[in-house]
Amino acid sequence: MGTFRSVVMAALAATCLSPVLAPAPAAAQTAPSSEPADLGLQPPAPRPDRSADLDRIFAAFARPDGPGCAVSAVQDGQTLAERAYGAADLDHDILNSPATVFEAGSVSKQVTATAILLLARDGRLKLTDDIRKHLPGLPAYGTPVTIEQLLNHTGGLRDWGELAGMQGWPRTTRAYGQADILDLIQRQKSLNFRPGAEYNYTNSGYNLLTQIVQTASGQSLAAFSATRIFQPLGMSQSQWRDDFRRIVKDRAIAYQRKPASAGGGYEQQMPFEDGYGNGGLLTTVGDLQRWNGAMAADSLAPGLSADLQRRGILTDGAVIPYARGLIVTTWSGVPEISHSGATAAYRAWLGRYPDQKLSVAVLCNASDAPALPLGRAVAGLFLPPPPPPSPVQPLSDVAGRAGLFVNQRTGRPLLLAVDGDSLKVSGGERVWPLTADSVAYGADVLAFEGRNAFVLKTFDGNRHRHVRTPLWFPAPEALPAFVGRYYSDEINATYRVALEGSRLTLKLEARPQPAIAMGPIYQDSFNLAGNLARFKRDSAGRVVSLHLGSSRVRDLKFRRISG
Repeated sequence: MGTFRSVVMAALAATCLSPVLAPAPAAAQTAPSSEPADLGLQPPAPRPDRSADLDRIFAAFARPDGPGCAVSAVQDGQTLAERAYGAADLDHDILNSPATVFEAGSVSKQVTATAILLLARDGRLKLTDDIRKHLPGLPAYGTPVTIEQLLNHTGGLRDWGELAGMQGWPRTTRAYGQADILDLIQRQKSLNFRPGAEYNYTNSGYNLLTQIVQTASGQSLAAFSATRIFQPLGMSQSQWRDDFRRIVKDRAIAYQRKPASAGGGYEQQMPFEDGYGNGGLLTTVGDLQRWNGAMAADSLAPGLSADLQRRGILTDGAVIPYARGLIVTTWSGVPEISHSGATAAYRAWLGRYPDQKLSVAVLCNASDAPALPLGRAVAGLFLPPPPPPSPVQPLSDVAGRAGLFVNQRTGRPLLLAVDGDSLKVSGGERVWPLTADSVAYGADVLAFEGRNAFVLKTFDGNRHRHVRTPLWFPAPEALPAFVGRYYSDEINATYRVALEGSRLTLKLEARPQPAIAMGPIYQDSFNLAGNLARFKRDSAGRVVSLHLGSSRVRDLKFRRISG
């Protein structure tokens, strides 16, 4: 279960950094001969050289003996900066450059979404179509899941990557193809929620969209993208990783840090899988800038850019930030259109600030490179100063609000503890007062309903009610009731619950993963290294099933097959 979720010396810097493009020379201003010679006209001021600022932002990734990043910033068609840091290939001492090919992770989703929108314009599909119209092998869940809901992650599909982790084969440990992914999705008997009721990010939807492109167009997504998207936009260095064995010139190898106990340093962590559409775009920062330039100019197809930015709407009328492969929000007081990405050890972020005509692309081959903060730090060099923070009010009755609260939809708990004059989420960060009855938890807000409940208003547009629930301290004699073997045909896996001393452990059979300690939370529910195990009983009080949950998989049922 623990696997589901499973700077630099100046003398060296010059050898591994590509130069910033010099500020464009001021355009010559020539007065017509019929006008007075002196009109007081001034040439445009040269843009400041931000190379030192960029070097500071990427200092941790500028070593030639470690992986790094490439970055590009463009404003109003003019390249402000284009640099690269660190190594693309540690085996052969090849450095990253702005022309290095990286994998863009989930930044790729906007390209998949574009293919779907182009096919809708061709009359090959409708966004309101039940996805079973195009993929009849999928199960029926009572309420249709639409193509639109796949685009904005409101269809309720469980994430195949987390399901694979529950099987004991997390991503990067097995070569998953589209057929493997489809099989895993088709085995699911339930959704996370009723389609349209919530937002929950899942790669499964975009792998299905890849298949829908194939059925609707008669071409693979890779072939369709090449002729309808990449070639028209001049994205000559872009292609899909639909065959991970293919040789790709100038591709950076992805690396993760080895733990100190294993000697430190780096090791390869590549996406050895052929499933794509959810991720898998091989590209450069230059090609991503061509993409963002086309979206800003709406040059691929009239109105397409606006269609991509159309945000999802839940059945309760709430408008969510997620659009169609893009997140549409504000940052630092200005509109932002962006998406981040992470596949294996690749990290990526692409952001556009339409009011400032600014675009920033970051691609990295280091698992510890925080692409989104790096990209926003670069954007901050060229954006107006952020607005001052809003004033906060003291939180009333801090001690009375502490305790365990359980999400009434997912069963996932939040434990609030007193932290000075505020609260802290156990294992998380301090929550900061906004008003006398609400606090900010990162980008989310906990709006209290007295002492015994609050509504978690999340950045992604969801509203989840949490209710105060007693902590559970089971007596030792109560633990043997849970011991046994539990099987799920949805992932074809068996887990064994065992009693080791005074605690329960959970172990996946026929796989080498170690047993995980089960920490009691509330009645018949246990913490699994940040994930959730809940047991259900029959009318006689006997434990009959185990239900596992993670951030992208809810209530995966395992029936008890032996005690």
